[in-house]
Amino acid sequence: MITKWWLLVKKQEMTRIWDGDKMIPVTLLKISPQKVLQHKTQEKDGYTALVIWADEKKGKYAKKIEFKVSEDLLATYPVGTELTGDILTDVATVRVVGISKGKGFQWGMKRHNFGGWPATHGSKFHRALWSTGNRKPRRTIRGQKMAGHMGDARITLKTVPVVEVANLDGDNILMLKGSVPGAYHTYLEIIITD
Repeated sequence: MITKWWLLVKKQEMTRIWDGDKMIPVTLLKISPQKVLQHKTQEKDGYTALVIWADEKKGKYAKKIEFKVSEDLLATYPVGTELTGDILTDVATVRVVGISKGKGFQWGMKRHNFGGWPATHGSKFHRALWSTGNRKPRRTIRGQKMAGHMGDARITLKTVPVVEVANLDGDNILMLKGSVPGAYHTYLEIIITD
């Protein structure tokens, strides 16, 4: 995978648009104002990366992120380069990286889509888990589907189709087909590859 470009976007909402006689669900992502403000080098930091800041307000930035790159790409993006959504005009698909919604501690039916036990005929086990082990070994094997923490994980979606890049009310809006991880007004990483 050869990375060409990175963008920080802020998730806005989902809607739908018509493409001929088909209705397409899309997610609207606002392309935040951002620029390269620092280079990480092998000699000084032990690795090479671009430090990108987004949403400047009164001299402060709301979001900072690093993208690891090769040394020859550092010269391509000097400090002060403003990143815009102009290069998305010829891009068909992108990668989307974000943090999914946290749902806390959940039981098996929600976390693993279990069907549940009978709801009638005297059953007293409606949402309980099934058997979790055998007679031997006398312990629960690792990896069993049980209750636990759900969500709040880093999710990467590959080859998400780009529907359109539009300018709405002065904001650059990226429309991606389908849904993307994260809650409203959270930051996502858009990675464009060859």
